[in-house]
Amino acid sequence: MLIASFQILLSINLAAISVLSYNYLISQKEVVFKSYYNQEQVENMNHIEQINNALFPLLEDISFDPEFRIYRYTDTLNCPIVMNQDECHVETCNLKNFEGEDSIITVDLKYNGEKYTGQQGQNIWLNIYEELGKNSTSEIHNHFINLIKGIHSSISVSITEQFDYGTKTGANVDFFFLRVGYYPDRIYNLYFLQSFLIQASKFLYLNKTELPQLTQLKVQGVLSSYNLMPLYKFDYFQNLTQQDLEQFRNDTLLLNNYMDCVHCKRCKVNGKLQIHGLETSIDLLFHREKGVELEKNDVIAFLNTFQKISSSVKSIESMFERRTQTLFQYCKLSGFGFVFLVFLSLVAILMKR
Repeated sequence: MLIASFQILLSINLAAISVLSYNYLISQKEVVFKSYYNQEQVENMNHIEQINNALFPLLEDISFDPEFRIYRYTDTLNCPIVMNQDECHVETCNLKNFEGEDSIITVDLKYNGEKYTGQQGQNIWLNIYEELGKNSTSEIHNHFINLIKGIHSSISVSITEQFDYGTKTGANVDFFFLRVGYYPDRIYNLYFLQSFLIQASKFLYLNKTELPQLTQLKVQGVLSSYNLMPLYKFDYFQNLTQQDLEQFRNDTLLLNNYMDCVHCKRCKVNGKLQIHGLETSIDLLFHREKGVELEKNDVIAFLNTFQKISSSVKSIESMFERRTQTLFQYCKLSGFGFVFLVFLSLVAILMKR
């Protein structure tokens, strides 16, 4: 009877090892991407990752520079819909800002990063996509909507990396896959946005922006790093018209107004920052021939948005790696359990003899 019980346990354990091993193999990012995307898309995304791996430490360094931490925005209170949600009163929603003019809010971005606050913004995003869909008139505009979806994906990735566990914050892998990882379009839109920002950054000039020399050198380090990377061709938004530019500006104004519907102050400032960064990148591409004069606040918005998207792309790989490591640990435990059960079975057989 005892030996029969061990045989049943061994069969169950062996089945568990088989299932876990299979899940481990198919959960690796390279395998998942090949199942999600065609060969050309996978190659483009791998190329973007190569560039991003070189850019990320440079952008991270810039984001910590005092010259690029202080951001100013207007709290316009132009929410176009009625929200039934109460004000967010949890600590992670609070904004650490400087005292100043009533309509202008000045924040130190170092202390106001994206975190999970428990606030539900899904209705706001649904309204945004519905409004943008009504205005969709061209293929270029559809690409622009994908850029906005890329911002949405990035925000989701950021809050899963900084999930609030009560006593601490940290990565929530299951939450990441529920929000982003199981949706090929959400991952792809994030990479699409990063490729767009890479292209726009090539036309960033700081000649008339008042910055200390060391800070300018940091930015130049980002721009000059492209010379060391494989050539990346981004074919979208090559021939923008004035009508396209006006459409984009109307859309970013719409987005900005919808950010006023967000009751979480920390979430609102990060949303407005990235919309501002996207608007700046569009100006950079539209005025690529003559260049565009940017205010310092525009540069701060663009570079911090670039850093946030870069960080999110890095997190995609980290999240997949965490999941495969967890499955690998389960495989090891099941393997040890199998060996232990075999040992007990042999002991039982010997004792019976």
